Amino acid sequence: MCTPAEHCPIDWLRPARCERAYSLHSACRSRPPHVARSGLCAPSSAREMVSARREEIRRLRALLKRATFVVALQHSRVILPQCLFSELGALFIAARAHQRLTHLLTTRYMLSRRNRIPKCTDWRDRVLCSLPPSYFIAHLRVEPSTFAYLVTRLDSTATDIFHRPSGRPQLSVRIQLAIAPFRFGHYGSGASALVVAQRFGVSPSTVVNATHRVLSAILRWEAGMIRWPTAVERQAHSRDSEERYGFKGCIGAVDGTTIPFAYAPSVDPWCFFDRHKRCSVNVLVACDWDLRITSLVQAFTGAVPDTVVQATTPWHAHPELYFSDGEYLVGDKSMLGSDRVLLPHKGPGAYIRANQNYNYQHARRRISAEMVIGVLKGRFGSLKELRTPVASDADFTRVMEWVAACSVLHNVCIGLDDIFPHVEPADRAANATGESLAPLPPAAGAARSRVQQQVLRFMIAQGLYHG
Repeated sequence: MCTPAEHCPIDWLRPARCERAYSLHSACRSRPPHVARSGLCAPSSAREMVSARREEIRRLRALLKRATFVVALQHSRVILPQCLFSELGALFIAARAHQRLTHLLTTRYMLSRRNRIPKCTDWRDRVLCSLPPSYFIAHLRVEPSTFAYLVTRLDSTATDIFHRPSGRPQLSVRIQLAIAPFRFGHYGSGASALVVAQRFGVSPSTVVNATHRVLSAILRWEAGMIRWPTAVERQAHSRDSEERYGFKGCIGAVDGTTIPFAYAPSVDPWCFFDRHKRCSVNVLVACDWDLRITSLVQAFTGAVPDTVVQATTPWHAHPELYFSDGEYLVGDKSMLGSDRVLLPHKGPGAYIRANQNYNYQHARRRISAEMVIGVLKGRFGSLKELRTPVASDADFTRVMEWVAACSVLHNVCIGLDDIFPHVEPADRAANATGESLAPLPPAAGAARSRVQQQVLRFMIAQGLYHG
């Protein structure tokens, strides 16, 4: 008399119905075609996916044990197979169960949680380095020689950032540096992490991480690149200003600008709302006559006027440490006037003939600050509209680091004679409507009167006075 196993050994391989084994693939096959194609059979959460994986592993292990046991019994002639196909079927089921179990144990998920995005690295590896200088500048906003200098300097000064001894190996310094200036120099949809990732053949998270690393490395140069001029340099700037415009003792210009956001901040957006009806941060820039930034003051929202920002600057709070006798800066009408910051005439007094001539010459000298802002925003277009979301103090700090890094790169380019071709004064209309109504202190008025007499004599001698 034959046992049930002798009649149907393959039935041993079938799991009991009470186990209710679950398989994603069997579930997809059991659903209608339109449901299976739409992907509705996939688990709705990571927990369900893990549970289904564990259940599938448990089912496959039980199936593999049964198939192995049946094959062993048939091989030892304890039971006789009904035919050759019965023995081959048991071997086939055992092999498939082993193959499927090995795949599940070596992968984390039964189904891929994301679609693979096609990537190509030919542009960054082959095309970018072969572009003409004008095309290279259009993409990375610096000349090829400047880019090579930055790669060498980053490789020597930021080894701990780009060459960490542990962890997954990073991209080369050249590729990471190319990603950051590309983002600095573009705004709008062209600066999004997805677009940049497709351009360089990397993932969006790699774009963000590479930008953060380059920011951290460049900010190490800030103290040496954005600095106040020395006494010798101030004397040279004063002589240049006197010979060209008649402003003896003028060592630089100062102006304010706003860095608008593409998106309103998530926390207290009204604090960032400026007079141009945009959410922005306020930045005060001082420069010399070589268009080099000598002072950068941040950490203020767009709702704060330039006078408040200027009051917090160290050269305004402690002028004796930054100016020698007779030295001063020139600023526009929105600044806070003092004996160290000379402003143009405003109000009814600006229509007096002598004051008109002084304002004309003052604007010619002060335009350097507007040119610096124009070059800075023209080279690094992201400063025209930052796409960085601001939802916490860390995000606000990241915005300030972004602006500071662009300013450091600007001074590096000026030092290497890498002058951006498009030089346009920025914020001229903005400053025209933001003049300060505060009266000048007596010392500031006396200093301006003294300088005005020198400037008018210079204009008369040069034939520039409009009588």
